[in-house]
Amino acid sequence: MHSFFKISRILLVGALLTGTQLGAQSHEPRNVSIEFTTLNWDSSVIQDLKFESSDGIETVTVYNRGLSIPMTYRGPENIVFFRESVNTEGEYIRIPVAQTKVPLNTKEVLFVFQPSPDPSKEYYGLYPIPRDRSKFPRGSYQIFNFSDFTISGKIDDQIFKLDKQNQSIIALPLQKTATIEVKFARNEGDDWKLAYSSLWGHKADNRVNIFLFNSNDPVNPIEIRRYKEFVPAETAAQ
Repeated sequence: MHSFFKISRILLVGALLTGTQLGAQSHEPRNVSIEFTTLNWDSSVIQDLKFESSDGIETVTVYNRGLSIPMTYRGPENIVFFRESVNTEGEYIRIPVAQTKVPLNTKEVLFVFQPSPDPSKEYYGLYPIPRDRSKFPRGSYQIFNFSDFTISGKIDDQIFKLDKQNQSIIALPLQKTATIEVKFARNEGDDWKLAYSSLWGHKADNRVNIFLFNSNDPVNPIEIRRYKEFVPAETAAQ
């Protein structure tokens, strides 16, 4: 498994290469309007974080086994998640626990939370990954390659090649249920090394987010995390 610093580095690099070169750019503060989902890399659920949007203070719970429902944020480009507390004067104060700048030129973002290794203080590294659900239909697989290698793969009959720090969407023909073959191979110079092979259950009413990382395991040289999102079929207009 990855340490906090290893995952943080990988995600930060991935975010930078997908359009969030925030530190390298200087621009006037701006307001943004986005839809976002959240995901916690840790093994717990982050309950009831608050953020302030143009419509007021809202609350989000960050899950570790799946993505949250989409929420809307309108406000400054620097989004802040906080806790509320009461000081000695009886006044409500905000304690920031995570913050980041929203990527440029994006309308949808996945915020990945990574808890600080210091258990005495609640704080999270927060990594924004641009996404576009309009290009990510039900029954498809979105693959994020956060490893240091080019990855080739096979999902059912679809074969793909994905450069490091890139992402791709694999769409399968809609069908209710099926068992599909999934394989990933890691590029090593001019050779390819099989890194993963399995059978997955496929459902047309899910879309699946797949994250690929480096692994120190010689038997399984990449680590795979996957998260399903339920997407019901559209109801025909009456």
